[in-house]
Amino acid sequence: MNLGLQPVALEAAHIKWHQAGGPDLEINGLALCSLHHKLFDRGAFTLSNNLDILVSDDAHGTAGFHEWLMRFHGEKLNFPQRQTYYPSEDFTRWHVKEVFQGEYRDS
Repeated sequence: MNLGLQPVALEAAHIKWHQAGGPDLEINGLALCSLHHKLFDRGAFTLSNNLDILVSDDAHGTAGFHEWLMRFHGEKLNFPQRQTYYPSEDFTRWHVKEVFQGEYRDS
């Protein structure tokens, strides 16, 4: 979303948390809205090695659940413009191991 020419409503989310030794580098970050930032930090979804979005089978909800989260399950991440900024597999593996809750949901 933009306000004039400036993007708003995006936050920088660490893949490997800063307090766990994650660096402040593009390869350890995602641009997420505040809702998805919180869901990512709580382990409701993660990224596969191929950078597919995977939703936890522990995540559930009512009216907006499909629209706000489930519709992204199995979809590719919107990639940065430069491949050098793609998320590092080391950091995504850390997120799966240390943060992601439950199991990968069936498609």
